[in-house]
Amino acid sequence: MARGGVLSKLSKAWILAIGALVGSQVVAALLLPRGFTLTVISDTSQALLLLCAAIVMVPNALRARGRVRIFWLMMMAGMGSWFVYQSFWNYFEIHLRKEVPDLFSGDIILFLHLVPIMAGLALQPHQQQDHRNVRLGSLDFALLFVWWIYLYLFTVIPWQYAFPDLASYQHNLNAIYLTEKLVLLGGLAVLWTRSSRRWKTIYAHLFGASLLYALTSYFANWAIARNLYYTGSLYDVPLVASMAWFTGVGLLGRTPGDEEPTTVRSTRGVWVARLGMVTTFSLPLF
Repeated sequence: MARGGVLSKLSKAWILAIGALVGSQVVAALLLPRGFTLTVISDTSQALLLLCAAIVMVPNALRARGRVRIFWLMMMAGMGSWFVYQSFWNYFEIHLRKEVPDLFSGDIILFLHLVPIMAGLALQPHQQQDHRNVRLGSLDFALLFVWWIYLYLFTVIPWQYAFPDLASYQHNLNAIYLTEKLVLLGGLAVLWTRSSRRWKTIYAHLFGASLLYALTSYFANWAIARNLYYTGSLYDVPLVASMAWFTGVGLLGRTPGDEEPTTVRSTRGVWVARLGMVTTFSLPLF
């Protein structure tokens, strides 16, 4: 009971902290005019929320074993990468007091931050598999990771360095980033329907947070194209809400009883292996 009480108090503290950060963003967006103060509050809130999301995954990884531990480590890597990208953004807008360059080299970090999350999902932590199958799943992830990097290098980098073209750069980046988010949502939907108990809840919240983030990104790009977006505007409110939601997923992972896989499966996920083969053989087509 004591252990459960301590966890409950820690969870409440985390909820209060992320609630305060989201609240500060909402109040600032509603009351403050466009300017440096609004930028500082918005950028700082987003960076702290992402840092919180990465930190809350750490105890989950430390307490788990096998594929479940790898899953939480991949979640932590995804949130950590997102935090690094936001830190670069803060450096430009707060320290240098200028806008982030349109052709920004750090965009690859934002693009790739979803790949570790997909890696964790590809391991299907809700299912029991032997160590050999886990190693093969890791190999499949390596193939997928290389494929996403190759896709970015082939479709985005040429318009950034070889032949700088802002319109082509933004169009291709937005297109493949949207594709990546749709793949993530599709994978989450499949796992959500095939899991049960605590893992079903975790997948459901991951799907909700990812869907909110995808919709926010779409409308933010729409606003940017029409010169309506600026840092700290109301378009950032659902963004910080999605960041807070990812933190909530980490808190759900602390619930006793959800660390062990709930479904027994003797064979390795064939669809993951086939997907790895398809991505590998698609590389020459580029």
